Amino acid sequence: MKKVSVIIPMYNSEKYIGQCLSSVLAQTCQDMEILVIDDGSSDQGPEICEEAARTDARVCLRRQENEGVSSARNHGIESAKGEYVFFLDSDDAIHPFLIEKMLLLAEEQQADLVFCSYHKLGTEKIETILAEDPKKYERFRWQTAKGEEAEEWFHRKYMNDLSGIGGKLIRRSAIGPLRFDEKLSNGEDTLFLYHIIRQGIRSVFLQKGWYYYRIHEESVTHSQAMIKGKRYFESSMRIRDEEYRRGRHDFALGWEQLVAVQMEKNHRMLQSTGNQRGCRSLRRTAAEERKHPMFDRLLFSEKLLFDLCFSCYPVYALVSRYVPVLLAWRESFMMRKEHADIGIITFHCSNNFGAMLQAYGLKTFLWKNGKKAEIVRYEPVFMTGRHWWIPYSPIRGLKGRLWGIFNMWDGLVSHLCNREEFSRQLTNMNYFRFKYLVDKKQRKLCSCGGLKGLKYRCYVVGSDQIWNPDITCGLRRAYFGAFSNPRKKKVISYAASFGSSGLSGRDDGVFAKLIRHVDAVSVREESAVPYVKRICGREVTAVLDPVFFLKKESWQRIERIPEHAEKERYILVYVTEPNRTMSEYAKKLSAETGLSVIEVRAQRPGIDMGFEVDRAAGPSEFLGYIHKAEYVVSNSFHAAAFSIIYEKQFLAFVHSNLGARIRNILQIHGLEDRLCVGEAGDIHARIDWESVRQKTKENVRASGGFLLKNL
Repeated sequence: MKKVSVIIPMYNSEKYIGQCLSSVLAQTCQDMEILVIDDGSSDQGPEICEEAARTDARVCLRRQENEGVSSARNHGIESAKGEYVFFLDSDDAIHPFLIEKMLLLAEEQQADLVFCSYHKLGTEKIETILAEDPKKYERFRWQTAKGEEAEEWFHRKYMNDLSGIGGKLIRRSAIGPLRFDEKLSNGEDTLFLYHIIRQGIRSVFLQKGWYYYRIHEESVTHSQAMIKGKRYFESSMRIRDEEYRRGRHDFALGWEQLVAVQMEKNHRMLQSTGNQRGCRSLRRTAAEERKHPMFDRLLFSEKLLFDLCFSCYPVYALVSRYVPVLLAWRESFMMRKEHADIGIITFHCSNNFGAMLQAYGLKTFLWKNGKKAEIVRYEPVFMTGRHWWIPYSPIRGLKGRLWGIFNMWDGLVSHLCNREEFSRQLTNMNYFRFKYLVDKKQRKLCSCGGLKGLKYRCYVVGSDQIWNPDITCGLRRAYFGAFSNPRKKKVISYAASFGSSGLSGRDDGVFAKLIRHVDAVSVREESAVPYVKRICGREVTAVLDPVFFLKKESWQRIERIPEHAEKERYILVYVTEPNRTMSEYAKKLSAETGLSVIEVRAQRPGIDMGFEVDRAAGPSEFLGYIHKAEYVVSNSFHAAAFSIIYEKQFLAFVHSNLGARIRNILQIHGLEDRLCVGEAGDIHARIDWESVRQKTKENVRASGGFLLKNL
């Protein structure tokens, strides 16, 4: 089997097919077949291809009646024998290294799709580039994405590069029975790629502009298609409707904006050619489009221009030329439509698996439900300092300060003794933080005073132990939204936690004062509801930790499985504080099952039982460990939570002072027998996962309803 099948649909391309084939035959990758699908050409293009086939056996010309480019590409897919297919248009060209480098990345990264940037060039410029020494461009960089991140590439980040099929290397198995829609006159390649990426595949972006898109008069441009009455927006409508049905309103809105622009452009072309019949038909379509739920989400200027285009075209022709920039600027400045409306204040800056994963779960849930939310980069020293090489953790009282000084020295010694692992852990933590939670370009705020100038209208404080004064060194105003800001309209606490059922008496007064700033109150532990009700005298709701908002498949998309976790079966032990009973139980279980034990400590001390210890894992690696584990033994709330999500056999040991939250989550799911207070339970006992899934679903519906209703 050939490694790559190059598919080139051709129709009346005699001027350019020669150069196109030459650029393919000059590829450094030799293990390929070149399929030229002639779609009923009436010029000399087929003869040029036959001549190339006589000189190089890799070239194969196949003919069909004129049925369109989609039919020709489908013919190519059916005829292809390669493990990968590479699409190229007959009037374009490619760099000599392109296919080889794409194939290398596909094999190394186990990717199903590899793509690059493209350059729009005239014929002479393409000839000049192809004549240059290719070795000076030999070095290259790439990026990888999978699942939801790959979808974000398609809908936003690399939308232009992924709008056409030219220059895409795709694994045949990823295509399967999928074919180009032959009923669509335009945009069929965008729709094809959409369905490919929707499969949750791994994608690689080769950061080189090695696909040369030729600009010439004979090319099938958008304008020519529109003059003929073809509707370029139909594929965009399909993608928008599918994303709307999926509940991905953020993606659907982007396609709705594109639909509006494409319809306006179509109408302009029909007006310029005097096609009144086409204009009337398009106006009827525009009237239906006006009723779509996503249309109301457009900016005021976008809706105004759309309405003018189809109701008063002469005014539109004038306004569309001079006014859009001013309208967009006014909305951006006065109506604040260009940025997120919701700010999340949580523990994203803590190098803690649970803190970072709950932040990701909450942010992702809001975006999936059409809410533009960002995590506020509130990173005070009392939270970040504990993760420095010389750890700084302010503790209340004289004894606390003395203990803090000792802890700084002890922490430094520990970090120096394990400096390589500590350095790798910081790298893994920052990888997750800046890839999934916040943008490095966001302004970092080290004090509550910096929150006064933020742009958000609504704030969600939580989840995690944001109301635990032992963690935040006293109750902090920021985690109650208790700061002055002229734009702030509402503050909602979501799954805020004390780590227990309430606070000590010395904190009651401060808590009562700060809780007044929260407009809608929810906590993570049911046992904390009576305490909060007594203090604030208002309705208080118990909700799920936001990690439960996402299903196992969503978490698998961001996990990274450590190499040794792939190779062996093991028991996972995750330590949040030393617990001899738990460690001895894990050792006993290992002896019973013959499985090895991997212990993840994450900067926390443990009890040396001869286990393999990983101190360098980040949140993605933690998920990978949970995924591949045979059994999970831990005293961590989030280890128990993800054991439920991943449906693992597990036991949860009680934390010395944070046991309420573990008890609560197990009670919610009917898994009280998984809690070990004194002696260990039976980790082998069967779990009715269907019942657990149903309880999760019911609680997620109620918890999500609370959050969305109050937003």
